[in-house]
Formats: sequence, C-alpha cells, structure tokens
Amino acid sequence: MDRRHFSIALAAAIAAPLTARAQSAVFLDYTQDALDKAYDQRVWAPNAQEVIARYASDSAAARQKYPPKTERYGESEAEALDIFAPAGAKDLPVMVFIHGGAWRALTKSDASAPAPTFVENGCIYVALDFAVIPKVRLPEMAAQCRRALLWLHKNVARFGGDPEKIFVSGHSSGGHLCGVMLTTDWEALGGPKNLLKGGVALSGMFELHPVMLSGRSSYVKISQEELAALSAMRHLDRIACNAIVAFGDKESPEFQRQSNEFATALAGMGRLMRKIVLPGRNHFVVPEELNDAKTELSQAVLTMMKATG
Repeated sequence: MDRRHFSIALAAAIAAPLTARAQSAVFLDYTQDALDKAYDQRVWAPNAQEVIARYASDSAAARQKYPPKTERYGESEAEALDIFAPAGAKDLPVMVFIHGGAWRALTKSDASAPAPTFVENGCIYVALDFAVIPKVRLPEMAAQCRRALLWLHKNVARFGGDPEKIFVSGHSSGGHLCGVMLTTDWEALGGPKNLLKGGVALSGMFELHPVMLSGRSSYVKISQEELAALSAMRHLDRIACNAIVAFGDKESPEFQRQSNEFATALAGMGRLMRKIVLPGRNHFVVPEELNDAKTELSQAVLTMMKATG
C-alpha cells in the first residue's frame, strides 16, 4: 500500500468510530434511530392494534353493565368525564383515570373497562376526557386534566364520592399526565395542597427531555420552559402523596428506564408505595391489568385507596 492509500485508509478508520460516537450521542448511547424506536411502543408490541381495539370493546361492555353519569368540567366539548359509582354510594374513594394514546388519540370511551374493578369493590371510577393534539397543545391538555380534578374536588360528593379521597392514575401519555398531576401546585390553583391522596403511574414518561429528542417531537411542540414545567422529575418536591409505579417487562427500554427512575426517586422520598414490574406484559396490555380485580396491580391499587383515611 502506498503512502496516499495508507493515509486515506487511516483517515477512514479514524472517522468511523467518530461517526459512530456522534450518532450515539443523541441521548445516552442511543442513535437517533434507536431513540425513535425506544419511544415508539409499536416496535415492541406486535399486537398493539388488537389490544387497542379491545380497549373500546371492553369499555363498551363496562358501560353497559354500569352506565356512567357523564358530566362537564369545562367549557369545551372535550372537557367531560364519566363517573361510575355503586348504587347508594356515599363518601367513597375516587379513582380518576387519564387515558393514553401518545397525546393524540383515544378518549374516555376507551377507558371504561376498569370501572367494574372499582365499582364492585366500594370505589368510584372516573374516566377522564380532554382534547388531544392537534386540537390543543400539551400544556392545555395538562390544564384540562387539572381543571377536571379541581371540579371533582368540588363536586364529587354529589355522586357519592369523598372529596378528601381522590386518587389519580394514567397510562402511557396518560401516565405522563398522571405524573404532572402529582407534581401540580394545587394551592396556586385554588385547591388544597393535598388534593390528591395517591397516584398510579402506568408506563409513563416523567422527564420529557429525551422524549423531545425522539420522533415524538414531530407532533409535540413545546418550548424548553414548557418541557421543564411538564416533567414530573423536576418537581418532586410538590408530591404530597404516595404512588404506585407499574410497567411491563416487555416495554421499550426507555419506558422501563423512565418508570424505574421515577420509582427510585419516589422511594428516596418515602413516597413509593409499590413498584410493580408485570412479567410478560408489553406496553399496551398494562392497563388491562386493572380490568380484573384479582391482579397484583388491582389489589395494590384497591389497598392504597381503602387504606387512606
């Protein structure tokens, strides 16, 4: 090999690892493609569409068995919620569920399926609706969820609920919003500091920095200030209740990392009631664990709700 060809080969050998390092520097050791896939659960769950279809059919069956009362908590069409309560309900604990859908899909009509688990065990279940992208931006979605919880605190007694026993849960992007609710300054909004008595964060995202480096940034448009405001991990000092964190061991590595880090932070604060890793469960089937009162997750949630006095 002459000197010219040797120099070219040497330059290529040096450039190759530099290029690889540059590609891996998007976030942690992820290339851009790997990070995009780590925030796209469809890559990790081939049965995603089948499971999402079950959300709707199982929810329809729950509404037929226990017809809810639909109430409006705000002025826009999307600001509504379904209240499922046992007959003769009085002073019962209330679980509010925030549906997922990547911040741009699904409605409360896809989130009724867990209702029997709660109704048949002396609790009230509320399926929350709110506008999604592109009709509104993410900050307004969070604002609507906050308005719903404030409305429930003022009004849920009319439906047999105890306003001092309100819990919040959510899955996926709803798990993110659940984290935002847990870290909300309720006093600044005119509510009590301890408006929430517990949380159940299912397969959520609690730090938006890596999320906004992924392909999700193509449709989630927020400023750096909004990113910080909507990242639960940056406002842990506001958490005033215990929480359960749950996720499946077949989820993407980033969703597992996010839940593990949130759980670790809660544990360090003495606020983690349980971390539940669901064996053999991918992202989309996780909320279905609440459809059966006998599952480990449902039992943990019901215990939390009834233990809070």
